Amino acid sequence: MKKFIAVYIDLENVAGILDLDVMIQDIILEENKEDSEDYVFAVKFACGNTNSITKLRDQLINYNFEIREAPHVTGKKNRADLIISLDAFEKLYLEKPSIDRFVFVTRDSDFSVIMDVLRKYGKEVWLITQEGDEQRPIFRNCTDNIIVIPRRKSVSQTEEQIAPKQKPAAVKIQTTGNTKETIEADGKDKIAKELFMKVLVRLDPSENHLLNGIANKMRQLDKSFKIRNTSYKKMAMLAKEFETRGWLKTKKNKEGHLMITDLEADE
Repeated sequence: MKKFIAVYIDLENVAGILDLDVMIQDIILEENKEDSEDYVFAVKFACGNTNSITKLRDQLINYNFEIREAPHVTGKKNRADLIISLDAFEKLYLEKPSIDRFVFVTRDSDFSVIMDVLRKYGKEVWLITQEGDEQRPIFRNCTDNIIVIPRRKSVSQTEEQIAPKQKPAAVKIQTTGNTKETIEADGKDKIAKELFMKVLVRLDPSENHLLNGIANKMRQLDKSFKIRNTSYKKMAMLAKEFETRGWLKTKKNKEGHLMITDLEADE
């Protein structure tokens, strides 16, 4: 099932604090559903004074964002909020494409007007904003979900929080009945572990999580990823390595599907 997403970035308000790679990951990993869904970013629109996006420009180009110039017209105010709001309303009215979720990346409360209208017509509205702005009532009353742009720790730092254990130099992987010892995982194995960890650190440790759902999230983060192209061959073998290190536990549910449990488990 496809979910069509529109992302609008107010460049002047967030250009200095936004990492586009992290933002896209946040949008995908924030989704609570574990069913197989294909998130289609049907609208990618960034608007503002483009003199302020020197560091962000390459990321916007790599993600195929439309970049619209909105120079200052009166004092320090530009028309980015008006341009973005009109574009979002046009998508709502024309339904070409039909958008399921509108995501606004801004700190400007003027966007609350279009966000409120979109929700009134049954659309899901998310806000991505700077830490501290998520508590503003005007934002909380016109959105379905708010993602905060914090001072982020790297994945490797978060990894140590989950399991501050010494990583073994060699990993034993069971393949077709034979045990194969490798000194270092090859590039595809490394990607598999990095994607797995990115999903794990966003999961609620108090709940159980279907391994198939985690695999879906990994494929959303990297469309080229296929577990069969790694030495693990199956997600169960990847999960088993993390279980061996004491980072989690696995069990089967009543339907026989493998689940991740007890994140931050001790060996």
